[in-house]
Amino acid sequence: MIELSVVLPAYNEDENIETLVNRWQKYQGMLSNDYGMALRIFVINDGSVDQTREVAERLENSYSNLTLINHLQNKGLGEAIKTGITHVLKNCPNSSHLCLMDCDNTQGPQYILDMLDVQCKSGCDVIIASRYQKGAQVIGVSRFRLFTSEGARYFFSMILRVPSVRDYTCGFRLYTRQILLQAFDRFGVNLIEERGFTCMAELLYKLYCCGAVFAEIPFELRYNFKRGASKMAVFKTAVNSFRLALRLRRIKKYSNGVPL
Repeated sequence: MIELSVVLPAYNEDENIETLVNRWQKYQGMLSNDYGMALRIFVINDGSVDQTREVAERLENSYSNLTLINHLQNKGLGEAIKTGITHVLKNCPNSSHLCLMDCDNTQGPQYILDMLDVQCKSGCDVIIASRYQKGAQVIGVSRFRLFTSEGARYFFSMILRVPSVRDYTCGFRLYTRQILLQAFDRFGVNLIEERGFTCMAELLYKLYCCGAVFAEIPFELRYNFKRGASKMAVFKTAVNSFRLALRLRRIKKYSNGVPL
């Protein structure tokens, strides 16, 4: 049976991770019956200093489809994501799709069904859960955070101009195995170089430079479900976003070795 691998990068998420994993487990039967997919979950503990590792170890003992991977020190979101993707590509040959999402319980696993439906019908390489499609909602986020998010969206849209993409930074995405393999073939360990939250825009654009085709679905971001403090340094992330967008524009776009 083919597999859906879910990668959950976690840093100090001991208040959120168990709820999120339990929510994912409820979709095992539906994924198997409707899509012929087995569910696998990979928690990437990025050097947490709370009880994230202990909670994840308990979950690993409870669920046979969950694997915990530990960074002994905090390396940043970009490295955690790269660790998860690399592990799946090297060790899970039956994983045809990889779903990446935040581990703070603000994003609902139920949207994987819409993502898979769109991917199966369209053949797109990356499906993004978008805050900027009709029907999407953002609940529990401050006006300042909303303002900075909108600013980043307009800047990335203006500079990077990836077709069919409005949300460049949301961490909730579905990738096909093939497009990730193509990207690793081209960029290798440099596929993700950003340490912080800007790594999401970096990964998106580098996949685009490998010929990836994108689609988006609307979803509901429930920031009021999150427990614990935010890890994002908003001003630093905004500055890094501007710097990153200008750097990414220098990358040449190819698909199967042919310039786009």
